[in-house]
Amino acid sequence: RVDPGSQQGYGRMTSQRMTFEIRLLGSVEALADGRSLTLGGSKQRSVVAMLALNANTTLSGERLIDGLWGEHPPTDPAKNVQHYVWRLRKLLAENGAEAEILTRGQGYELRLPAHAVDALRFERLVEEAAREATGGAANGAARSALELWRGAPLSDVADEPFALPE
Repeated sequence: RVDPGSQQGYGRMTSQRMTFEIRLLGSVEALADGRSLTLGGSKQRSVVAMLALNANTTLSGERLIDGLWGEHPPTDPAKNVQHYVWRLRKLLAENGAEAEILTRGQGYELRLPAHAVDALRFERLVEEAAREATGGAANGAARSALELWRGAPLSDVADEPFALPE
């Protein structure tokens, strides 16, 4: 579970919780204890990616709809988003993932430890590498950041409206 008192978003795992990771620096993947979870089609994977890129903050339903369909939404886009979120909640629960999706008004929040998203880890490592370079010391933060990359970011959802700006 996520420790709500933690300023950095790091959580403590209970004995029933597994390690959980979302990978965005390549194709979109979710792993529980190193096992790849079946995320479904492009729209479902896009919801995972958008929530993960905004981990531990509320993402409005409107922003999710815009990110999924742009100017061409289906007849009932909010219902579709609800369905995707429902499926993701079920997947997380069935796999004991160290994450949960909360409903916040008309939006959703993916609660998980900040270190669980590779793209967010990459950003922190790059900042650390910049501090190291300024201080004249290097402990490998830049190398560790580069090792997170598995290909083009969001490669399997690159055609979705949200992906290009990200």
